[in-house]
Amino acid sequence: MSRDSGRPGGTYLAGWLFADLLLVIVLVVLGSEMPAADPHPDPEPTATATATATSAPDPSPSPSPTRPDTSRPGGLDPVTVSIGIRLDPDALIAGRPAETAELTRQVTQEIKRYEGRTAAFVMVFGTVRTSSGGSVDTGRSDEYATAVARQLPQAAPRFFPPYSEKIIRGYHDSGSAIASGTARIELFFLLS
Repeated sequence: MSRDSGRPGGTYLAGWLFADLLLVIVLVVLGSEMPAADPHPDPEPTATATATATSAPDPSPSPSPTRPDTSRPGGLDPVTVSIGIRLDPDALIAGRPAETAELTRQVTQEIKRYEGRTAAFVMVFGTVRTSSGGSVDTGRSDEYATAVARQLPQAAPRFFPPYSEKIIRGYHDSGSAIASGTARIELFFLLS
């Protein structure tokens, strides 16, 4: 008995099924593309339209629509700015008012050169070293960086966004040459 009963084999059908699915995917992708903006949205008046116009022209010309500037994309400026402060990590974590005031003083001094701008995204890198060996204590460094991050919007509310872990975030910095108590604040501005 012959296996060929006039029907195509499974491999043959699988190839056609794959080709059909690929065609559907291409059509969906092409159909979802945004059409290009018409460079001339207002049609120019034709000679026949001008000839049939009334004899009294409109005294006020209609304003032409303004187009948004699309020469630069929006988003974060890829060029970041880094400022540094140095505090007593344990005093800041404990919330001592004198250390919070010192943070405000140092941050205010550092951001003066960026007057008129507002930080959109902030990363704080803290370094706290152990008292014995001088190695970085990553847990305390994270805690210190988070304490600095929480205080920044209160230190300069017009410059820093409101505190949120999604916008202002603390991390530890384990660089070997960084002194204990240092907080490096990386600032991201919006493109302007």
